[in-house]
Amino acid sequence: MKRRDLLKTAGGLVVGFTLREAFPLLAQQPSGEVTRILDPKEVDSALAIHADGSVTVFTSKVDVGTGMRIAIAQMAAEELGVGTNRVTVVDGDTATCPNTGGTGGSTGLTRGGTAVRQAAATARQEILRLGAERLRVPADRLTIIDGVARPATGGRGVGIGALVGDRRLSVPVDPTVPLVAPSTYARVRQSPPRPDVPAKCTGRHVYVQDFSVKGMLHARVIRPPAIGATLSSVVEQSISHLPNVRVVRLKDFLAVVAADEWTAARAARELRARSCSGAVAPRAR
Repeated sequence: MKRRDLLKTAGGLVVGFTLREAFPLLAQQPSGEVTRILDPKEVDSALAIHADGSVTVFTSKVDVGTGMRIAIAQMAAEELGVGTNRVTVVDGDTATCPNTGGTGGSTGLTRGGTAVRQAAATARQEILRLGAERLRVPADRLTIIDGVARPATGGRGVGIGALVGDRRLSVPVDPTVPLVAPSTYARVRQSPPRPDVPAKCTGRHVYVQDFSVKGMLHARVIRPPAIGATLSSVVEQSISHLPNVRVVRLKDFLAVVAADEWTAARAARELRARSCSGAVAPRAR
């Protein structure tokens, strides 16, 4: 059947398409959770306010032992009027965090912290607006104390969890939004316990070398004795006594891979190779 005849018989045409590539700032969680917005210009990319009044902050800056995670939690808590212990920071997760650049030097706080602070301050303004609608009180007469939006002079309030509760705020980050005055700081000036210290002191912290994924292999690159050396031969039989070791050779590049780190290290040390300059005892990395 020809296509023209098929269309005449069917009497209709269905066209399917996807907008996935058109909107790269929307990221789908591998677990199938609700998609997150990863546009740094949107408040929802930097934080989420949950129904119980807790807050999750998302940043591409990572804590490499500098205490950045607790510092950013304090900055967000200060602007949102919640306790620092109510803030959880997710850092460096490319599926859930906006791309505000990598971590280098002191940029974790000077850039990453500033971005989170502006987003939290913008969120504060939106929460006060929502609180004004709920309490029928002008927003400029409200404040947020311990996660509750209430009149600055006292009176009935409503929790931020009830006002937002896992819903998107859907507002752009305002770079000119008023920030909490340093003279009124109640959280930034404190020194709360760093969440990473207990696990490091008890040996439970997961370092990068502790990570393991299914089918993961360990490798060692074998360096030549001099720059520009040419690899002329490799005797793979010299490591045949080691279990499940593979030699990887790409022109003058030489490496070994194995199921565990110690076997890879042994293979790199014992593999016999020859360069154009003669027999070598290659250095493993």
